[in-house]
Amino acid sequence: STIVLVTHVCVCVCMLLSLLLVAASNDDAACAAGRPIRWGIMGSGLISSDFVGALKALPADEAKVIAVGARSLEAAQAFATSLGVPKAHAGYEALANDPDVDVVYVGTVAQTHADCARIALAAGKPVLVEKPLAMNGEEAAELVALAKSRGLFLLEGMWTRFFPAVVKARELLEAGAIGEVVAVSADFGWPADPDGEHGRTVDPVSGGVGMDVAMYPVAHVLLAAGATPPASVVATGSTRPAAGGGRVDWSVAAGLSGFGDRPALSATVLCTLDASTPEEVVYTGKKGTLRLHRPAHTPSRLTLSIAEGREASTDETLEFALPPVPAGATRPLRCPG
Repeated sequence: STIVLVTHVCVCVCMLLSLLLVAASNDDAACAAGRPIRWGIMGSGLISSDFVGALKALPADEAKVIAVGARSLEAAQAFATSLGVPKAHAGYEALANDPDVDVVYVGTVAQTHADCARIALAAGKPVLVEKPLAMNGEEAAELVALAKSRGLFLLEGMWTRFFPAVVKARELLEAGAIGEVVAVSADFGWPADPDGEHGRTVDPVSGGVGMDVAMYPVAHVLLAAGATPPASVVATGSTRPAAGGGRVDWSVAAGLSGFGDRPALSATVLCTLDASTPEEVVYTGKKGTLRLHRPAHTPSRLTLSIAEGREASTDETLEFALPPVPAGATRPLRCPG
């Protein structure tokens, strides 16, 4: 039963990442009006707080957080007061229908992401959805179809893809710097405290390592696979009791293969909520290797190694400095550096 559970989770994660859609609107009202893009925030938790802090680090003429919506007006008002957000709404529909909101960020609990995204899209608003985009591939496909039908921007918040080191890694892989990629190994692990501040990890619906961090190593695999999901996932792992009954996946080791037109490619993924792992990614090609150094979900360094026989290589390490923590940040941004 563990293998079936873990395989299901890994396949779902691959499906979600492969369904990434950027369907931009035909016009940009904010730019046309010469004003910053006005963001509305769905959710008043920690992730939403982090995102507001990141937006405030941008130049004032680029972005402004204009409103927050939460399940209760009290929660929305507390969030707005603590972070200096002008408007607070009771309910997500009210936020989505606020005429002053140009784009919506969904930072609610994972099992509500799809519903919140539907609300935003139905209101005609572009939307950035915190990962996971949805709880399964069917929900994700429905969101993609809705966004396409409305001509709206929809994006899963896989921020790792936008780090300069990852952008460079993608360029090197596509340019054939290490030749045909035949293997990828990626990991992500951290010691969760399910009985304390990390209670979300044992949620019976959205908890477990698959929904918490597996998207990171899988996303790195898909960087080499051209976003093609694997035809075969062989996995094993361990579970632990979920809150209120049942079990959640806690550690996963998986082998992925059958990547469409890249039959030579296979990958191994390790993720756990029991311990810190090296958190590196190694792409192995017929000409050499490309390594994203830890922490691979927010990397600032990569090494390109071109093989010179079996025991030697020419190595080049590239550094990509992370931006400084902005002056006056309301809370530390939770990334290295």
